[in-house]
This record gives sequence, structure tokens and C-alpha cells, in this order.
Amino acid sequence: MDRNIQKVRRQVQQKRRRRAASNERGPAYGYYPSHSDTPYHEPEFYVWQKQEKQQEPRRKQRGVWVLQSFLAAMVFLLTGILFQSAHPAFQGAKQFVESSFQEEFPFASVTAWYEERFGSPVAFLPDTGEETNTASSDPSPKETNQAAVPVSGTVTESFSENGKGLVLETGSGSEIEAVNGGLVIHTGPHEDWDLAVGVQHYEGGESWYGLLDKVDVKLYDHVAGGDVLGKVEAGEGSGRYALAVKQDGRYVDPMDVIAVD
Repeated sequence: MDRNIQKVRRQVQQKRRRRAASNERGPAYGYYPSHSDTPYHEPEFYVWQKQEKQQEPRRKQRGVWVLQSFLAAMVFLLTGILFQSAHPAFQGAKQFVESSFQEEFPFASVTAWYEERFGSPVAFLPDTGEETNTASSDPSPKETNQAAVPVSGTVTESFSENGKGLVLETGSGSEIEAVNGGLVIHTGPHEDWDLAVGVQHYEGGESWYGLLDKVDVKLYDHVAGGDVLGKVEAGEGSGRYALAVKQDGRYVDPMDVIAVD
């Protein structure tokens, strides 16, 4: 009997000692890695890392788009108020806006300035090894400032008759050349001259060549003075083509600026 009592006492004392020892050690805390410490080789558990990186650029793009939309709406609203108001203080700004929309942007001059300083914007494209038309090559300042060979042909309709340009008669199969260097801004049908080519010159102004039977250049090609723009292939031994010149947005008599035989 005494042995059993002593055994129970020893067990109780052992439990008390274990409990006291555990209280002295304190609670056992486990290590849980933070987001930055998590392994990158477990994509099935940490897909959130990639998603968070993708969401940041999207948020920035959304903010830029909202800002651009707001500014565009403000410009549109202010322009509408400007044209609806008859206040004398707004007349100068109104005239400036009207003239800006009426005047053609000098693409040729800007393109020549850009390529002279920074090179061709498509210089990174691979070279296919095919021969390219002179009209598509980069113009040099010397070539663009030189006048081309005078246009050959007989005038059959003068500027005073139509108010836009000349109609000339030339041989069938004749090649129509650019009078000066510039950027091709039109290739295709024209309301007055059927098939036509328009060239915006680097030093300003435009020249137009109409009544063509074939066009040998593409839109936004660079051309130098004397480059072939198209052909006249009319029958019966002769062909006709139109020549017009624009300065400051208005047609002028080509005879005043070009030597026509």
C-alpha cells in the first residue's frame, strides 16, 4: 500500500517538474517565411508574385490613359467655348486655331530635318538585298535643293484658263519627273486630274502631276529632282499631263516658277 502511494507521489512530482520546465522555456514559435523569402521555384503556390508585378504597369497605364482623356476633353471643351464666344479678347486665339487647321503640315521639311540629324526612322529594318527605287531612298540636302531638268512639253491649257495649273502635250510613253525634291503626299485618283501624284517639297510648296496613266512611286516616298513619278502612255503619238504648283496653300502659275518649253 505504501509503495503505491509513493509511486503516485513520484508521478505527480514528475508532472509538476515537466510543467514548470515548459513554462520556463516559453512558447515554441515556428518560422514562416515572408513574401520576399518564399522560394521562386514553387509557382503553383506563389502565382501572386507574378500577378502583383503585372498589375503595377497596368495601374500606371490606366492612370496615364485617364489623364490623357481628361486633357483631351478639356481642350475640346475650351475650343468649343472659344468658338461660341463673341468676346473680342478671344478673336486672336480663334484666328490662330482656324489658320492651324487650314494650313497643311510641312511633313517633308520635318522629315528632312529629322533624317539629317537622327537618320532614317526605319534604318533598323533588315536589308532585303533588292534594288529600291530612287524615290524611296533617303534624300541628301544637296539633291533636294537642286532644281530638276525643265519639264518638256507644249502647253495646251494655261493657268488662266483653269486657275489651277497647266495641261501639256508630250510624246506618248513619256516619263514624268519631279521638278524638285520632296515627300510624296498623294498617289491616286484626283478630282481634277484623274490619276495624279502630289509632292511636298522640302523648302516649302507643292507640285502636282496629273492625267497620268501609270504611277511609279508610293505614298510617303522621298523623291529628288528628276526622279520618275509616273508615265503618260496615251496613243496616237502624243500624251497629255497636268502640272500644278501650290505655294502657301494656293495654286500659282507654274510658268512663274518652272521653265516650261
